[in-house]
Amino acid sequence: MSRARSWVRDLHPAGSADRLKPACLPATWNKTVGGVGLDAALWAVEISQELAQLSVDPATPATRREEATRELRPPAEAVVMEALLALDQGVSVPTAVPLEMVLQTARAVRQRVPLSKILEVQRVSHARFSDVLVEEFRRLVPAEKQSQELAELSHFLVDHVSTFALASSAAYAAEEQAWLASVDGSRAELVRALLRGEALGPDRAKLGYELANRTHIGLVLRREARDDAPFERLDRAAAMMLARMGATAQLVLPAGNHEVWAWGAFLGPKAVDMAAIKGVPRTLVAVGRPAIGLEGFRSSHEEAVNAANVSLLAPAGRPWSELVFFKDVQFAVLLTADTAKAACFARDELGALAGSKEAALRETVRVYLEHNCSPAGAAAQLSVANNTIKYRIRRAEELLGHSVKERPGILWAALYLAETIDLSPVSGKEHG
Repeated sequence: MSRARSWVRDLHPAGSADRLKPACLPATWNKTVGGVGLDAALWAVEISQELAQLSVDPATPATRREEATRELRPPAEAVVMEALLALDQGVSVPTAVPLEMVLQTARAVRQRVPLSKILEVQRVSHARFSDVLVEEFRRLVPAEKQSQELAELSHFLVDHVSTFALASSAAYAAEEQAWLASVDGSRAELVRALLRGEALGPDRAKLGYELANRTHIGLVLRREARDDAPFERLDRAAAMMLARMGATAQLVLPAGNHEVWAWGAFLGPKAVDMAAIKGVPRTLVAVGRPAIGLEGFRSSHEEAVNAANVSLLAPAGRPWSELVFFKDVQFAVLLTADTAKAACFARDELGALAGSKEAALRETVRVYLEHNCSPAGAAAQLSVANNTIKYRIRRAEELLGHSVKERPGILWAALYLAETIDLSPVSGKEHG
């Protein structure tokens, strides 16, 4: 491969450079700027934003898409920047993943994301990166020089995807081995096996947590990744919460960088002080119902996970509820078992009333239906005049194209869903 790679240094972002802030480690950024220049480094930041968005599972709830994209940006930037440096310097593709990718792999292993899924995401991202890089090459390199150098670039990109896949697999295997050998990792694997319904036999004793003849409460605590303000550690917060509730034993495990799973064991249902459960600032706390024995251990955890998932389905821009009990959102869990179909149903039923600017009208109709179509009852709850309720109902019916009394039960379910989940369609596939 020839040494001259001036076209790499001619790369520059299509958008405003002022809006591009690197997410990679400072050492990676400084090395890239020093190697290929500021414009090319900013181009890497820009294309990496697209690659990170492309890597997010389309089924990810709207409230978590931005967070997931933000977590994927540092490794995406580091990989792209390493590729640009290698191209510019005419050297071989790096045979080890960058530190940003190591950190992301560690998170994936702890969340038990399979290697196959990681490699598939990398394949899709690499394909897009290759397409964009070739487009830039054709734009920047004179036509008379393109034939030979395009062959070299193609060889580099093929080498890059295969070498990086091998390096990623090796990093994943090393991280997984270290994780499973740790106390938290081995206990987490035992718990996941229990949750899958597997019988553990003597290994159950390694949990240090009594399952039989106890009442269990499952908790899920989750914090937004972008919350960098000082806060209490999630594991400590979960332990303190269970202690205040009167738990005789606790089991607290990390489920990711920003989430913990926790269980408390009690001598009986009456020993659970539910009133002691308090919210934690800037944290989603989801609580399952008290349940007995191993099946109760599983069911209370599943309820807590479902309650947390419903909160994460909330329309974009709506803050999380800091404390969510499964018993309060059980109906929402039932309606959103298939989120894509639930959103499609609500959009179809509401029509124009599903618009982002019609939230007040939707709330009015829902409350009106809950008060047996009484304007006075709805007005009292919403603290508005009767005539305001009547006007809003007429306006809602114009948008619906029929009376709100036509199918009140179905309409109410659609309105309830509109307040519970994000109804905006997801590109690529309908949020499934």
